[in-house]
Amino acid sequence: MNRKLLLVTISLFCAVMGIHSQDNAKSEDTGNYGTTRSMSEGINHALEVTTAEAKENIWDWQMHYKLDAPLTVGKKYELKARVKGSGNGTLALWPIDTASSNTNQWGGSNDVQYEKDYKFTTSWNTFTWNFSARFPLNELDFVFGQYGGSIFFDDVTLKEVGSDKELIVNGDFESTLTANWEKISWQGGVSFKVVSTSYKGDLLQAIKDAKATLEESADLKREEAVAARAELEKAIADAEAFVAENDEDYIAETEKLKKATANLSQWIGVPESADPNFQIYLCFGQSNMEGNATPEAQDYENVSERFKMMAAVDFSNPVRKRGEWYTAIPPLCRQGTGLTPADYFGRTMVEKQADNITVGVINVAVGGTSIKGFMEEYVADYVAGEPDWFKNYMANYDNNPFRRLVETAKRAQNYGIIRGILMHQGETDGGMGNWTENVKKVYERLLSELNLSADNVPLLAGETVQTDQGGYCGGFNSVIATLPNVIPTAHVISSKGCPQKGDGLHFTAEGYRTIGKRYAECMLKLLTSTGIDDATAESHKVAKEEWFDATGRKVDAKAKGLLLKRLTMTNGAVLVEKTIK
Repeated sequence: MNRKLLLVTISLFCAVMGIHSQDNAKSEDTGNYGTTRSMSEGINHALEVTTAEAKENIWDWQMHYKLDAPLTVGKKYELKARVKGSGNGTLALWPIDTASSNTNQWGGSNDVQYEKDYKFTTSWNTFTWNFSARFPLNELDFVFGQYGGSIFFDDVTLKEVGSDKELIVNGDFESTLTANWEKISWQGGVSFKVVSTSYKGDLLQAIKDAKATLEESADLKREEAVAARAELEKAIADAEAFVAENDEDYIAETEKLKKATANLSQWIGVPESADPNFQIYLCFGQSNMEGNATPEAQDYENVSERFKMMAAVDFSNPVRKRGEWYTAIPPLCRQGTGLTPADYFGRTMVEKQADNITVGVINVAVGGTSIKGFMEEYVADYVAGEPDWFKNYMANYDNNPFRRLVETAKRAQNYGIIRGILMHQGETDGGMGNWTENVKKVYERLLSELNLSADNVPLLAGETVQTDQGGYCGGFNSVIATLPNVIPTAHVISSKGCPQKGDGLHFTAEGYRTIGKRYAECMLKLLTSTGIDDATAESHKVAKEEWFDATGRKVDAKAKGLLLKRLTMTNGAVLVEKTIK
């Protein structure tokens, strides 16, 4: 699809989300929704007045608007209102002076003016009343007693002819309903409330159209995505307004809208300064991600200037300042730590990509920590019960490594785009039955805090030292293997053949180089197969097809609703497709 055409299509989609139509009402004859829409308005609200049944007299049902000050006798005024009903009926306007002592308000009165009647229908129509104030009118009485059903008022305006001053407060009903509006007090069976006049059918169609468009939009350039981002922010904010209406159908469709925008959601909230060619990866976990092997001479040599690290703590040797970028010469985590999978992940990423690509890593890891060390609801109590050496590690991150990772990542987003999250953790949690669920919580919280989409930011989780290499925690790899069942965008990185340093827990420098390269090989495949560019994956045969619902649970291919289809190709590439069935 032509990029300019794409942006127009996205803009139109967003405008559809902001329905403020003249013909949005459902037709009694055809059951179809109208298509006339304003392209500049947000989701619209109106005042709905509902009556129990049609009455004998036109004055039996009324809705009043009390003016803040009486109209000036002799002055000319113009009142406009957009009106429709759930059926057809008659609406009259009777402005009145309620301060008058004349009690005969219904015929030959000296305190009420009987203005023109209008026939309203199930489509929006704008009615106009031009009148001169013969009395100090302080109330507008809308009269419709011979009608049963709902009548809707919107864009109610009253101005003195020749003046721009608006005399109706919140006549578009987009703010809190004022006390100026009241129903008649002597009749039961009438109620009123502010409602949305946008329709579920329109919302659903907009989502379907947007989904079809976005699936063709993966190659947006920076300036095009920035322009689309602003439209998407507004569309999503407007869609979320439905949630306030406590309408379950709207809530469900709003969630579908969020999923449909996944290919562009990586841009939402990203500053203009962010370079799309600067790929950023977050790294977290325990000692193996922290880096436990002493770097060798080769690990300090030939580190590309295109491979950066942002310090999450202050270093004194080498001198590094927290929150600043540096060439990624080890150590990458903290002063005194060793070689980490992130080292050769980054080296391989820049080696295998074009010269205009820069790769940056942020490493926040704590030796010996449980996954609870990255969960803010547990971390304080968890740290309090650990030994001093562990407390000293955690103190580097103010006893909250998750928050430090988020704060550092937000700073990094000023420079580039977060493309993935690397984790190596699990040795401490061998007996934790809900480890995968806790990892999912940490992953989803990172995505939420950083305005990221799982579709664009996969989780790569490394295995522990294998049992055949003398690994004490090799059995936990069977648990790590189940992560993709809980997190559809999770991918397990094999540690097969990676030697350990003799303690049964940590890899040698050679082992870190090997597993680091494997993280990179997986990520490089994902960059060309997870909705960004699926041409590579489509060129290979499918080895396995799996389906997941929106919560990440594996489901049958016949399931309904928002689904993710994950195809594993014969070459190992993975393609994730979104679909609504």
